[in-house]
Amino acid sequence: MPKVVPEYKAQARARIIAAASRVFRRKGFRSATMEDIAHELGVSKGALYLYFRTKAELLVHIQDASREEIIAKWEKLIEDGDLAEGIANSLADIFSGDADPAIWHELVAESSSDPEVRAALVQDHREDAKLMRKFLARLESRGRIPKMRDPVALAEVVLTLLQGTALQMMLTGRGVDARRTLVRELRLVLGL
Repeated sequence: MPKVVPEYKAQARARIIAAASRVFRRKGFRSATMEDIAHELGVSKGALYLYFRTKAELLVHIQDASREEIIAKWEKLIEDGDLAEGIANSLADIFSGDADPAIWHELVAESSSDPEVRAALVQDHREDAKLMRKFLARLESRGRIPKMRDPVALAEVVLTLLQGTALQMMLTGRGVDARRTLVRELRLVLGL
């Protein structure tokens, strides 16, 4: 029997994550099933369970992939560019049509009764905060932002501003105004 090479496993996982993301956007997290995801890929449901045990586990990996994409874009800001504008531009990805921000609100509601979803969202926030602290520390070490008095609090404030602006954009549909306000707020809290 041939051995499965690690590269194949990584590719299979990436394909499953992408398919789950599409299905969650189309059907919503609660309505989507592992069967739907398997159908999207053209594989058996059992094949999915070889890689992911639950939808919540898939959700964690979808969030990880999104986080990695945003951080990759922010890496360019370490050396130069307008920090506030660059960070605010990351919200454009959320509202580009590639992601449905309503899914996040569905997940928050779902987390009140589903401990697995709650755990996934808590883990996601911890990872966001950890990466934000690392990003801010790198900016500080390059002299792009002033010395931080409280890096943990600053990371939480920046994340809260991003989440609040995303919510405002979703509720009002006035993305330009909310984005402009976010840029001013980021400049204020980052000392730019």
